[in-house]
Amino acid sequence: MREFMDGTPWGLVVKIALCIAAYLLGAVNFATVISKLRGDDVRKSGSGNPGTMNMMRIFGKGWGALTFVCDCAKGVLCALAGMYIAGGTVWLFALGGIAVIGHVFPIYTKFKGGKGVATSLGVYLVACPIVAPIVLAALVIVLLFVKYGFIGSLGAITTLSIYSAVKFRGEWAVIVINMIILALIVFTHRSNIVRLAGGKENVLRPIGGKKKDGSGKAVDTSAPQASGDDGVGEATAQGDTAGEDDGQVAAGNRSED
Repeated sequence: MREFMDGTPWGLVVKIALCIAAYLLGAVNFATVISKLRGDDVRKSGSGNPGTMNMMRIFGKGWGALTFVCDCAKGVLCALAGMYIAGGTVWLFALGGIAVIGHVFPIYTKFKGGKGVATSLGVYLVACPIVAPIVLAALVIVLLFVKYGFIGSLGAITTLSIYSAVKFRGEWAVIVINMIILALIVFTHRSNIVRLAGGKENVLRPIGGKKKDGSGKAVDTSAPQASGDDGVGEATAQGDTAGEDDGQVAAGNRSED
């Protein structure tokens, strides 16, 4: 297979086709697909972000986990195709990186996609099969206990990208691709970084419970929210329902028990 891919014109054609396929697969947003199959659109509920955390918030932990697994699987499949079909470590990261780009800038939704964390983790699970699961487990722990979930996501991708660059330091193309992936993930979290620097970043407890907004006020994580994100999904503070009158819900704040 390696000789065919490197030594024939058809090998080049196959590689180009794999690049296109990796982008188109990466551009599939499973949060949107799953939510529409359930008769809703996650982009119009909660924070509006088509990601794991908003799926968890709107539809429950199970659907959020399913979304994460599907997005992660995109990275895994593209990385495996790069390794065993296109041939070699460089193509593992090349096709995996293209999948991440597709997830962040999907052609299906006017190039407005997710943050690329889960898909990137899928790539690293193939490239670093021992270290990546450890980092993933650490990310889950961070999301359970720290106030700012996006820090865990950035920390995980930063760790894996630098580790991969060192592990494959003999391949300059691999180093470049890893830095591109890291830069892209930082770019998708730029609003979080700005809010954190200004002391306005929202606090989220992903696994149920309550979160706090930038002023420290506790709000219900199950309430619809808008703007802001935590790295794997998005989260912000919004006023809770104050009461009902003739079937209509009046907007406002209510104190938490």
